[in-house]
Amino acid sequence: MLTRILVPYDGSKFSSKALSHAMELAHNLDSEIFLFSVISVGYISPPGMLGLIRTKSEKESMKKWQKIVFEDTEKMLKAAAKKCKENGITASYSIARGNIANEILNFSKKKKISLIIMGSQGLHGIGKIKTLGSVSRKVSEQASCPVLLVR
Repeated sequence: MLTRILVPYDGSKFSSKALSHAMELAHNLDSEIFLFSVISVGYISPPGMLGLIRTKSEKESMKKWQKIVFEDTEKMLKAAAKKCKENGITASYSIARGNIANEILNFSKKKKISLIIMGSQGLHGIGKIKTLGSVSRKVSEQASCPVLLVR
């Protein structure tokens, strides 16, 4: 029944814990893991830039910066997928751009995910306030499958 597990993964301690839980469950249920990361362009800007792009060189700098972020995200996901495969778990990864919660929900529907396991907070959460992050809240409220939030 729970054969397709989605793990939104951003490298935070919460998403790492979520991946550990997903791997344990996938191992016991012979499930496949889908690692998924979303690059939110609104959060990406090179140091010293306020997101206001005026010149061609600034636009080129922004493109280079986004490419670096994409490459780093891909490395992170490859390492997580390798960890899964070393433990005998089928895993794949995908990267999207856009609104994080919306992209997770869209990917979940498109891939017919049977369970989402995600951290209660991501890289943008405030560590001292122990509340649900806005992304995990929206996904848990709007997903068409069960969602397991890991703290």
